[in-house]
Amino acid sequence: MTTAIHTLTNGQQNFVFEVTGETTIIKTVNVFGGLTKAETLTTPEGRKHWAFALKCGCVKGWTESPYRDQPSAYDEEPLYVD
Repeated sequence: MTTAIHTLTNGQQNFVFEVTGETTIIKTVNVFGGLTKAETLTTPEGRKHWAFALKCGCVKGWTESPYRDQPSAYDEEPLYVD
């Protein structure tokens, strides 16, 4: 069975909809790539969640953190031991 994967974003969170047959898994991912929530629904319920998210201002796509590629303030120089 094939899995269709669709993504929505509200600018702060990303939602991954994985649809396989009669099951839809909705994963909530923050902009840093961390999985914050996952729920399993039937496909008709998943469609209702998709439509509701679009009505609430979500758009198709994915949002990355603007700070993801910048070095962290906590990054240190590598230690070399002679």
